[in-house]
Amino acid sequence: MKRTLNVVLHAHSLWSYDGHWTLAQIADFFGARGVDAVMMSEHDTGFDPAHFDDYRAECASASTEKCTLIPGIEYSSPDNDIHILTWGLSRFLTEHRPVLETLEKVKKAGGVAIFAHPIRRQAYQKFDAAFVPYLDGIEVWNRKSDGVAPGKEAKSLIASSGLPATVGVDFHRLRHYWPLTHRTEVAGADLEQELVAAIREQRLQPMLMGRGIFNARNEISTPFSDALETARKGLKRFKPGPRKSQTRKAGKR
Repeated sequence: MKRTLNVVLHAHSLWSYDGHWTLAQIADFFGARGVDAVMMSEHDTGFDPAHFDDYRAECASASTEKCTLIPGIEYSSPDNDIHILTWGLSRFLTEHRPVLETLEKVKKAGGVAIFAHPIRRQAYQKFDAAFVPYLDGIEVWNRKSDGVAPGKEAKSLIASSGLPATVGVDFHRLRHYWPLTHRTEVAGADLEQELVAAIREQRLQPMLMGRGIFNARNEISTPFSDALETARKGLKRFKPGPRKSQTRKAGKR
């Protein structure tokens, strides 16, 4: 029997060096907001095979009746400029390896891979066409890096590569929360494999507040969010800085 699920991609817990919430807190928080599954994406830094096995077990233990946590890893390039979200792997790959090497290993192991936050450190400028056959999507909207609207650079990258769009909360703490989800249908009992297959088969529909972000022409259309992000950036520019007297005092120290 098919079920329609609301799924969040890209979240970090205390298993990441920069996470702030436990896995149990994440399951409770998102479950209370109608999210059926959170596909976790802990940073590869500091992980090893044994640590990965423990992490997978804790994801299962922290899952609730309302919200299932799917273990995943966000692999980084040697210079930390490019990040790749991965799921569906039964073992940990080496951290901080060349991107193409990581992508090849993910594909060979039967996992899926998404190019994360293209705007971060201008990763879109380092995107290589050789990545395309190994990728299952590009994060067109990353709440932490792009703000409250999709990224223009990510949109261009999706248009040129032909890869599908996903949206990521990139949750580390409460301020990163935004109602970005994906809607998909699953039928089997193994939810992890069902969701991995949904990513691979492009069956995830990106949503904002329960509504699709694509219009009738299959274009990403978020006019209200775009206006909100423009206003947010404008307000940040007018944020008061330190007074001149304070600046002069600081320079004398």
